[in-house]
Amino acid sequence: MSRQWDAIVVGAGVGGLSAAARLVKAGLRVLILEKASHPGGTAYVYTRKGFTFPMGPLGFSTPKLVRENMTALGQGDDLRFRRVHYQIRAFDVVLQLSLPFGRMKQEIIARFPADVEGIKRFFHDLDTILDAMRFPNRAANRSLLERAAKTSAQDYLRGLITDWRLRRFLGSLGTREAYAGLPLLAATWNHMCKEGIWYPQGGMRSFCTRLAQAVTGGREGRGGVGEMRLGAEVKEIRVRHGRVSGVTLAEGSHIDAAGVISNADYKTTFMRLLASESVPDRWSHAVTQAKQTGSVFQVCLGVDAKRADLSAFSEASRLIFRQDGGGSVQNLSELDWLAAEVDPEALAGHELEVSLWSREDPSLAPQGGAVIVIRVEADHAHFAKYRPAPGQRAPAYRGYKMRLGQALVRKTAGFIQGLEHAVLVMDVATPLTFEERGGRSQGAVAGWSWDFEDNSDYHPLELVRTPILGLYMAGYQAYSALFLGGMPTAMASGQRAAETFLQGAEPIEDIRIPGVGSQDVSCRSDPKAAIPR
Repeated sequence: MSRQWDAIVVGAGVGGLSAAARLVKAGLRVLILEKASHPGGTAYVYTRKGFTFPMGPLGFSTPKLVRENMTALGQGDDLRFRRVHYQIRAFDVVLQLSLPFGRMKQEIIARFPADVEGIKRFFHDLDTILDAMRFPNRAANRSLLERAAKTSAQDYLRGLITDWRLRRFLGSLGTREAYAGLPLLAATWNHMCKEGIWYPQGGMRSFCTRLAQAVTGGREGRGGVGEMRLGAEVKEIRVRHGRVSGVTLAEGSHIDAAGVISNADYKTTFMRLLASESVPDRWSHAVTQAKQTGSVFQVCLGVDAKRADLSAFSEASRLIFRQDGGGSVQNLSELDWLAAEVDPEALAGHELEVSLWSREDPSLAPQGGAVIVIRVEADHAHFAKYRPAPGQRAPAYRGYKMRLGQALVRKTAGFIQGLEHAVLVMDVATPLTFEERGGRSQGAVAGWSWDFEDNSDYHPLELVRTPILGLYMAGYQAYSALFLGGMPTAMASGQRAAETFLQGAEPIEDIRIPGVGSQDVSCRSDPKAAIPR
């Protein structure tokens, strides 16, 4: 008897939906299994007392790629985007971020005239790297990019820029010390200034619904069949004689299929959904040891817009804010995440991303209201001790996270007058929330580690194939870095996973996960020689 399903997709995130839609379009019978009650994964939203809050991304970059993918799936004809803008307010400097390179250069030179030559060189080098990345296989470009990939942004800027504040602005598009390699830094500036960050008309919920419709819409003339089951948790991806045979659900039933595309992340897939004997030891070790990006602490506010002065957002709806420093890098405070509790005021003194999310989409709030989202980096391990068992929380957890959240609101009220008295709804999420509700191991918000020591390549490595026949990966970790941005990378990975499945691609033995034997940062080039004049 033939199987009912040609393919099973585990997880209805953006990558999983994109993969399933492509397979259905190719005429296959595809089943998506999603443990949550909604499609779209962390791209979706949730509501509290009439206000709509984000589960993950506030927008996305590379809109041309997003539109092309959606159009190919029959869902992009009337898709519209609205660009959002960013501004830094930190260390006594106010600086627009999302301007074209020419204007960015002028703005920065006006504020840091002592570093004029370094600023000019920086943007020249960014353009040189980005031009080379368009055709990375050309010999000259490959040589240049290989040299750039061996140079950390921190080392490069240390030899170029004298003002420590500017080194941080240029090196992280924020207030952190530079941490990535030059190619990834160039790609990030490209997204911010050239490609732009965009918000879909109709909102993130509508965008996710469009993707789901591409799977289950059943338009006339389409040969395939797509079904999505929400609230269906996969307990195990079954493997027999080295080949995928189907899945087992948490409620005990078995579903067979010729192949599986996992939209769960790598750690979840290889450490929880596959039996240990099904995974080669070296792969198991690599996935276990691989580093990911950090997580965040998030405060979502539904506010009475009449009681808060929102003029701080007049030029940009996304603000990177930090007051700490006192004019010296030595005065920047550090958080002790090993302590039983971190000081709420110290956490609020770190870099905050404060977004007036409803500016691009007033429908996110009731009439007269607004949605503000505050985020700060946070350590997953610190909060994990408040979880005695999966899905459970220690009694002290709620009070602690609310104290932290209130400190962030007080800090933000320093430039949004009246904010504390305008709050109608407040919802706080920790890294545990992003892990359990978002399905992101350790609450990681941007895939594999971006740190130069872990990820110094100049183009994303494809991580779709696995060592198991018939098992493929989709999602933001299916490429080694987010050179396209988060959601576009997830969409591209789904398309690629579907194509790889249709080709019947063989298993792969080479481990290309960032930081696991795939990068060589031992031979670093001279930062001054990384990019030729």
